[in-house]
Amino acid sequence: MIQTAQRRNVQDRVIPLAGLGLVTVLLPLLTFHITYLVSASQGYVDWCVPYWDACTSISATGRDGAGYFIFKGLMLPAITLQVLFWAINHQWLKALGYPRGKGVGWIGLAAGGCLLPYVMSLGHAGDAFELARRVGTVGNVGLTGIVQILLGAVLWRSSYPLLIRGGRRLLMLSGFTLGVAMVSLILQSVLPEVHWDSIKYAFDWNLIILLNIHGIGVVLLWWKSGLGVTLPRTMNLE
Repeated sequence: MIQTAQRRNVQDRVIPLAGLGLVTVLLPLLTFHITYLVSASQGYVDWCVPYWDACTSISATGRDGAGYFIFKGLMLPAITLQVLFWAINHQWLKALGYPRGKGVGWIGLAAGGCLLPYVMSLGHAGDAFELARRVGTVGNVGLTGIVQILLGAVLWRSSYPLLIRGGRRLLMLSGFTLGVAMVSLILQSVLPEVHWDSIKYAFDWNLIILLNIHGIGVVLLWWKSGLGVTLPRTMNLE
């Protein structure tokens, strides 16, 4: 309830940000799985467990039919939330006294920006659209990996035990994710194309899961540290 000037002596109210962070992390995963189920039910992709059957790509789930509209309708707000997520992390590190966190906000913005042309071009034919999708996916995954490593490193070097432990775990997860990506690149270069095509989609699905698990780890740190937005004790509504 909005209070008048005569009732300004109220307690500060803190709005936790962990819920927003969790929505940010889970929305893309929810989108991919919903569009997969819809596309499979409409016959555009095969029924399988894509994490190891490698029957379809993430892009194929939002290319045709109702999945096309669902994918764009959910991923466009997901991009906005992703940019906001990294902006919050930047302000969080700044409030803790770590100026190196400035790069977190800018790299996070660039990662979200790369995802936009991918989402908008999905489902459209042509060399230009294919290039936009390729640049978008490589840019988003690469920059997201970089900003995750940067965030983990800053937290690990902090003076707070909770953040030191959390940062170390985030760095370990980022190292594992980087290892999976390197294995993917090595296999792509040494395996015959026919063999690589049969497994590459599974790597993509699992890589996205690992990147989002990192986000869940960050959200847990937000929750444990009590990160939130504080409303002012007094509000001038006149």
